[in-house]
Amino acid sequence: MPPTIDAKTSSLLNRLLGDRNPLIHPEEPTGDIREKIAKLDLPPATGAEYFFRLWFYEGGDREISAVLIGHQNDDAYFWYRPLEMGESNESEDDLVSEFCEKLEALLTHETRVVQRKGWLFWHFRCEYYTGEKWKSVYSYSAFRGGRFKVPQIKGRKRVYHSAPIAIGSP
Repeated sequence: MPPTIDAKTSSLLNRLLGDRNPLIHPEEPTGDIREKIAKLDLPPATGAEYFFRLWFYEGGDREISAVLIGHQNDDAYFWYRPLEMGESNESEDDLVSEFCEKLEALLTHETRVVQRKGWLFWHFRCEYYTGEKWKSVYSYSAFRGGRFKVPQIKGRKRVYHSAPIAIGSP
């Protein structure tokens, strides 16, 4: 049986999304990993270029990822934020709190994902707008020589946007 979503995350989603329930991802992972992952697709904002997907792994690890809307391939390599139990000396409760804090910021603010093409690496950064400035959520780089299915962009930089999706967002 896949991992279940904790009460704190479930309560946060119910409070912020109201009756706009997240969708359990219809595709099942294959092989030994099948029972070790639960995935939820959150509803996209009107006019958004991406939506957020939540991943829950056996052992307490979690991930928030952005999935491009209307992209030919749903598994395109794009922005994600892993939260892993081994990252620091956090307890599972600390990890859940950090996950919920990041998730609430992403759902209640305008967000953007910036994709940059460097000489050797693709760079991805997600930010949310606080009303005064853009605040970084997480960024990382991926080797361009890898076998990643990265969205192709014209030029060296592409910015994707999403309005807030939460009810009563600031």
